[in-house]
Amino acid sequence: MIIELPYPHKDLWPNGRAHWGAKSKQTKKHRAWAFAAMKEVLPVCFKHNGQRVAIKLTVSAKATGPLPDKDNCLAAAKAYLDGISEALGCDDSLFDPQPVHFSGRRSNFVFDVAA
Repeated sequence: MIIELPYPHKDLWPNGRAHWGAKSKQTKKHRAWAFAAMKEVLPVCFKHNGQRVAIKLTVSAKATGPLPDKDNCLAAAKAYLDGISEALGCDDSLFDPQPVHFSGRRSNFVFDVAA
């Protein structure tokens, strides 16, 4: 199952050092986006079987500027991963993230979830 989400807000990046209130607001919004996107592609009768979940993250960087670090991309995607785990009905400790891949400059994050 593949879902495409917007580039995370600057407050969610580890080096952003945003105020906790601003970061909390963005975290809730991004988590809700991921939850809705995942629910949209899941079959209605889906029930997680308790197995580990492989997740591949493909990052399309912003049109300008340097490519972000792969570990920062994964950290910025934490709210998205929480929303995906909530939609799947499992804990995100069952996720096995694959290495982050870069693809073009369209300014989005694409998650390929093998659940």
